[in-house]
Amino acid sequence: MRRGDFNVNGFVGSTNGAVITNWFDTGIPARKNTLNDSAVGLDRAILFDDGNYSNREFEFEFSIRADTEAQRKSRYVAFMTALDTGKYVPATFYFDDQYQYQIVRTDVMDITRPLVFSSTRIYKVKVSAAPYKYLLNVKNVSGTSVTLINPEAYFAKPHFIIKGTGAINLTVNGAVTKLTNVVNSIELDSALQTVWKVDNTTIVNENTKMAIGAFPLLKPGTNTVSVNSGTVEIEPRWRTL
Repeated sequence: MRRGDFNVNGFVGSTNGAVITNWFDTGIPARKNTLNDSAVGLDRAILFDDGNYSNREFEFEFSIRADTEAQRKSRYVAFMTALDTGKYVPATFYFDDQYQYQIVRTDVMDITRPLVFSSTRIYKVKVSAAPYKYLLNVKNVSGTSVTLINPEAYFAKPHFIIKGTGAINLTVNGAVTKLTNVVNSIELDSALQTVWKVDNTTIVNENTKMAIGAFPLLKPGTNTVSVNSGTVEIEPRWRTL
């Protein structure tokens, strides 16, 4: 990705006359914990750690240049359509182009014109980003027994697609997840904490086919994944702060 470029949910700056005009820091998200300093007789506050992180908040500034006002408006509308979907959207910035953020707009967008007769507009957008950013260009891995190397220092929440029928055991690093009455295929998403299958174009809830327990995670370093029947495809989703 060239200097100043960005990609917000498919809106690529370099193909739309847009460029980041002011470098910004995405920051490191705060860990969610609470300090209780009201305990009597202790020389420090009691720490309650939630084990996760708050969103990161930042503002990015970019400009759009166009030959005509109609072209500028069209590019602006395309950007807003990509960003304002009512949910998190993927975003990549030139200074951190190996990773993808998940962002949502949180405030009004400022628009300025540097000169009266300028064909350029400058936009400032405040966003909230999910705490983790995801490594790009990671291929899915499939087979009956596979080994994956997590290059990041944090646990990943993968997506598993299992193809097979009947009772299937999914084993991740020695821990078994039991699936029953599988018909042709089933999917587990450890981030969404849900199980489903796609029947033609219809999504069918399959949560009752997974035995009660934690959804599998992929730890930093070496991971082994296998199924006793059929095949498994893994979308690893390596992530970091």
